[in-house]
Amino acid sequence: MANILYILLYLFIFFTSWILIEGQVYKVRKTKIKNNKIKDNFDNFKIVFISDIHYGRFFRASRLISIVKMINKLDPSIIIIGGDYLDISVKSKSDVTKYLNKEFEILRRLRAQIGIFTVLGNHDYFNRRDSLLNEIKLSSFQILKNKKKVINIGKESIELIGVDDLVEGNPDVNILKKNSGSFTIAISHNPDFFSDYKNVINYDLGLAGHTHGGQVTFFGLYAPCTSSKYGQKYVKNIVHEVNRDILVTKGIGNGVLPIRFFASPEIVQINLKTGTSVKN
Repeated sequence: MANILYILLYLFIFFTSWILIEGQVYKVRKTKIKNNKIKDNFDNFKIVFISDIHYGRFFRASRLISIVKMINKLDPSIIIIGGDYLDISVKSKSDVTKYLNKEFEILRRLRAQIGIFTVLGNHDYFNRRDSLLNEIKLSSFQILKNKKKVINIGKESIELIGVDDLVEGNPDVNILKKNSGSFTIAISHNPDFFSDYKNVINYDLGLAGHTHGGQVTFFGLYAPCTSSKYGQKYVKNIVHEVNRDILVTKGIGNGVLPIRFFASPEIVQINLKTGTSVKN
């Protein structure tokens, strides 16, 4: 009986340590998106995508500084941030101001060759929206709230289209109804947007966060909580659909508790490639 108790105690300490440590580390996930609408001037165009920072009491400034340094080391063409800047534990107006000021003091060190673009997430509303929008305005970030940004290299272009948050905002579906012919990247904090409006929107690559990859999973095989009405669909890294892909990041921060299990925080590096679409 004593041996069993020792084993159980050891397993408890091991798994508790694991979920706490995994919640504080991060990795760089690299992926290639190949599409015949990507022209030569955009071959190997590098996008760094992060989301769900959830900066707050359980997120050390030194960790965010390390993440920013890593992103800058990747030397991206553009950076895209998928929303949810503050943790849910940051509630009072004074705390919102304090944590946002520190967070953006660090985020303003981000560097990209062309620009930094962002959308809002569900946690970017309530008593923090105005303060967040002010910090974004004071930075070099360009907010894509139901807006389109055309990026030109020579005579060739790609389009970035960001929509407002599905739950707390007011996403404008009309902005994605027209097919321009250019390679189009649609950005929504919540991946459910891409399923809710699947039959009426046009894009080639969708980017989303929100689900945290389940955050705590059964060894990466099943997530009890996904924050999505589509179950396990958007726990995957990439969802392939006809003529388009949806890339979902596990995010940088942690929701509610600073823990992760087989859903490590990540920076996503996307390299665009010319040619026929492949599934990776």
